[in-house]
Amino acid sequence: MSRCHRALPAAGLLLALTASLAADTTIDSAAKYAWAANTGWIDFAANTTHGVVAGGSFFSGHAWAANTGWINFGDGSPANGQSYANDSAADFGVNHDGTGNLSGLAWAANTGWINFGWASASDPGRPRFDLQTGVFAGYAWAANTGWINLGTGLLATDSLHSPDTDTDEIADAWEILHFGGLDTAASGTDSDDDGVPDTDEYTASTNPNDTASYLKIASQSFTTTPPGTHLVFGPTSPARLYRIEYSNDLGISDPWTPSAAGTFSPDAGSVTQRTVTYPASPKKFFRVVVVLPLSP
Repeated sequence: MSRCHRALPAAGLLLALTASLAADTTIDSAAKYAWAANTGWIDFAANTTHGVVAGGSFFSGHAWAANTGWINFGDGSPANGQSYANDSAADFGVNHDGTGNLSGLAWAANTGWINFGWASASDPGRPRFDLQTGVFAGYAWAANTGWINLGTGLLATDSLHSPDTDTDEIADAWEILHFGGLDTAASGTDSDDDGVPDTDEYTASTNPNDTASYLKIASQSFTTTPPGTHLVFGPTSPARLYRIEYSNDLGISDPWTPSAAGTFSPDAGSVTQRTVTYPASPKKFFRVVVVLPLSP
């Protein structure tokens, strides 16, 4: 595992403990510890109202270590609404790219800056968490603490917090990224007139400003080994999970049944392929269901 460090912004003031602006902690109360040899156990949920909040785009809240004190992951309000710039003590914190990879900076008065952005996305030691299980892995780095091991097997988040302050069923950070603010899209709008509401484009993580970007089954074909149907669908996103369901009559009297594939991560690239097996019947309908990672 290769590791390197980048320069961190200078810290010239003590950052006081403040309540998370986002939510109570999302960390699993039974799996809440990271470890550093020079610090000991680091509790990500030492206080439920000040604990670490894992978000769809950024983190917030505080972890606690007896030898370090409170570790600030960000205040939950990055200046651009999407991610912390990490260029000053006024706009810092740990960012999440949506696919489980972490970057950015945390801060502890007795330790200084803690770097979550030292590695490339392909580095096996990069700090990250699994979108299906919420289990953390990899390392963060602090000059005064050394490596902080997130992959203890004792650290997981139960959910992801994605604020939706205008209650339009679209996460604020995603809405700002695609529309530049919270005033364009709303429940029921279809900004690119492709027949798919903006709320569904958010759920599928497709481009709401591109008429060609919407989730669809591109092809299907019968297979003999194993017997079933091979589906190709997309565009899929590494920030989402998927499930294939089938029914004899579009769910009217035969309920939609999840396939044996269960809930799965997409393939690399823009499309995903799966072969679905099912009990024999004269006809079969299929649908692809998008699952938001770690949804409550």
